[in-house]
Amino acid sequence: MDKSKAEGQTKKFQELPIDVFFSRDFLSKLSETVSVLKVENGPAFKFVYVNKEEQMEKTGKFLQDVLEEEEAARFEYFCQTALEDNKAVDFIHHSDARRILHTSLAGMNGGEWVIAITRDVTALLDGERMLPDARTYQLDPLTGLWNRHALLDRLNRKTAEAKKGAPHPAVLYIDLDRFKYFNDILGQHVGDEILKRIAIRLKQLPFSDYEVYRQGGDEFIVLTAGCSREEVKQMAEQILALFYDPFKIEGEDYFLTPSVGISLFPEDGEDGETLIKHADTALFKVKERGKGHFLFYSKKMDADFHNYILMEAHLRRAIEKNELAVHYQPQVQLDTGKIKSFEALLRWRNPKFGNVPPLKFIPLAEETGLITSIGAWVIDHVCAQIAQWRQKGWAGFRVAVNISPKQFLDPGLAGLIGRTLEKYKLPASVLEIEITEGAMEDKGHILKVLSSLKEMGLTISVDDFGTGYSSLNYLKKFPVDILKIDQSFVRELENSQKDAAITKTIIHLAHQLGLEVVAEGVEEQGQVEFLQSARCQKAQGYFFSRPVPAEEVEKQLFV
Repeated sequence: MDKSKAEGQTKKFQELPIDVFFSRDFLSKLSETVSVLKVENGPAFKFVYVNKEEQMEKTGKFLQDVLEEEEAARFEYFCQTALEDNKAVDFIHHSDARRILHTSLAGMNGGEWVIAITRDVTALLDGERMLPDARTYQLDPLTGLWNRHALLDRLNRKTAEAKKGAPHPAVLYIDLDRFKYFNDILGQHVGDEILKRIAIRLKQLPFSDYEVYRQGGDEFIVLTAGCSREEVKQMAEQILALFYDPFKIEGEDYFLTPSVGISLFPEDGEDGETLIKHADTALFKVKERGKGHFLFYSKKMDADFHNYILMEAHLRRAIEKNELAVHYQPQVQLDTGKIKSFEALLRWRNPKFGNVPPLKFIPLAEETGLITSIGAWVIDHVCAQIAQWRQKGWAGFRVAVNISPKQFLDPGLAGLIGRTLEKYKLPASVLEIEITEGAMEDKGHILKVLSSLKEMGLTISVDDFGTGYSSLNYLKKFPVDILKIDQSFVRELENSQKDAAITKTIIHLAHQLGLEVVAEGVEEQGQVEFLQSARCQKAQGYFFSRPVPAEEVEKQLFV
């Protein structure tokens, strides 16, 4: 049946008196399946009549009682659309693997009833030509949520209604922090299970008027309407709170955090695409500022996003243009004042952006995948510098190199480090590998990599100790030599009893386990005295020296 004919027949049904639809004589003459549904509170939709005798058992039952969950949700969505738009709605669906159905829906009697006319169009439609239309409004098969097509349709209708005085919509764009890492390391089956659990949690927000959509990948969108800015803020806070509890999968606890970008009608956009785009821009800003929180969109963010794209292009050519450099920060032995180790810290000076802070370009390198080539360059550069110093007679020291969590995913990491040491004829003892707690989610994989590095003779240190979730658990499993106390604890040593107690506990724990301790971010004499009294072996920070180029190290220390 072509579209014009279907629309004409639907219009005829709409014009008929409601009583006609309970006339068996009239309906029995039709080849199509005609269902009449009563609109109940909710709204919910109850079958009150079906003209086919083999389907009469549907009478008196709700959609959810008769159809499978996904199909019931689709049917309900289109019923609501027909009522809200006050016009006929058509959609393609399947009754089973072999039959293709076309259903027209229309509201009647002021929205009191919905009439559904279903036709078997299997013989009329070729499967391949039908598929694009069938996908347009389908539910996401993994999570059971509506997909991006349904979102855009729904949001465009809400913005159109808002222009006529209806409640104003708001878009909360959610992205899962570090989800790709979980998926790559733990496997897609774990990633899929996490996505399904998140969909369930999002549907349990303590608000009555909102809808949840899966935008794609690890992105979700919550759509609400009629809320003030403060109420939308509260909703964002509740979304963050949903992730406080871990996701327990196959006996293991996994922690995730969401980042949320928010746009509001009409100040941030007057159509669906613009609102989604601006919520995504706000989400990008959240990621740039450290993830795990939410931000409302502002026009200034557009310029920031442009700079981000431009910065990525410049970073891609930073190595070939010789814009990267390694600076070295000494680690001072607190009992003697001697220096036997350094931390290598990457710096980027760009003609357009100037001295770009590591907190800005390192996340960019990780997100774009550039961290692998940049990380390899750092290892090579540090080893070359150590070899040069040793040739000048300066030996007996070690340099620590930070390894990104994404670098640990590279199965060739240990081989790369081994070849670089061999290239410059260096013993493994000159190099220390720093790993953050955040890189230790996949214990099996990380244990294998660290064991390989340890067997080569490298020193292993844990950076930012005390800021992760599973510190004590991995200390007994991994071949760790050094704990580095995060500067967030050191900073408030003289003002916070809690930070002082935590720092003492970490030092005592390390001593009991036979590990060395390095305190980061030391800037004041009082902090040095506290760490000395607590028997911390080493410290680094501006109190002793800023990170400096290799030439400055030679001038200040190698004399």
